[in-house]
Amino acid sequence: MDAVALFPDAELVAVTWLRARLAERSEPYASGVTVGTKLAPGSTPSKYIRLRRLGGVQLHEVADSPRLQAQVWFQPGAVTDEKNRQDLAQLVWALLRGIRGQDVTVPGWPRPVTCYRVATFAGPTPVPDPADSTRTITQLTVEIGMRGRPA
Repeated sequence: MDAVALFPDAELVAVTWLRARLAERSEPYASGVTVGTKLAPGSTPSKYIRLRRLGGVQLHEVADSPRLQAQVWFQPGAVTDEKNRQDLAQLVWALLRGIRGQDVTVPGWPRPVTCYRVATFAGPTPVPDPADSTRTITQLTVEIGMRGRPA
């Protein structure tokens, strides 16, 4: 029988990494941002980053390459909010690319998850808010190579 591997929850790895990195930032637009994987039905968040797995491939026996989408909301109101949303999306993109070569400790996984590769599939792009088409969000998509563990 061939060796098989278990892979970590890619969304949890990315959320854990992004929360920690955003907490270290001093930019005003990065202050008070919530990072998660779910939106309440019909809700339109103010400063929120949703990360979700869209697919991806197993690279080899012990490596997963999940494709993750980041969606960025920033409450409209001030003239600068569109720029703030775009700046926040650029920062999220940079921070996700910065996971390359890092080990991320996540709850419920027996050892740090090694993230060794990042590829961008779509840079930050303004799109209609899925909860309110009169608003705009920014989204981007990356793949992050993550090492699994023996089953």
